Amino acid sequence: MIIVCIQIVCIQMADTSLNENRIGLLIWQTSNLWQSRIRNQISKFNLSFNEYLILETVYNLSKSLSDINQVDIVKNSFIDKSVVSAKLTQLDKKKLIKKMTPNDNRSNKLALTREGIIIVEKIINNVIEVENVFFSKLNQETFNFINSLKLILGKKIRIKASYNE
Repeated sequence: MIIVCIQIVCIQMADTSLNENRIGLLIWQTSNLWQSRIRNQISKFNLSFNEYLILETVYNLSKSLSDINQVDIVKNSFIDKSVVSAKLTQLDKKKLIKKMTPNDNRSNKLALTREGIIIVEKIINNVIEVENVFFSKLNQETFNFINSLKLILGKKIRIKASYNE
């Protein structure tokens, strides 16, 4: 039950949604809304959400790895390996990615084509800006929110030291 006080009059209101306090559904709704905003940015380049994530992953990995394969993409993007495999084929057909060793899909050495690099560099800043605006409502809670999500995922968290002098 929600109690709303307007000036001096207090009104009791029932929850309007049976699911508004179900954390899993709230995470799912948030994820859907976030993905919708990202899709709006990348649709202009005829890319699906997963295709963009794969391109961005290869782009970022290429800064530190000379040989990138499908397993690297799966581990770093958290996209299912069958989806990565199918999307790599589509990205290869779109000439945004090139497969260096076409014998075995699991061990393919992958790289972005020149066009793939150009597209990622055009999109990435827009995607980051959309995310910043989307999550800006968290204000000072951003750090705690990130840590909370990491805890749920079983990842290590960082503790912010506070010095009171």
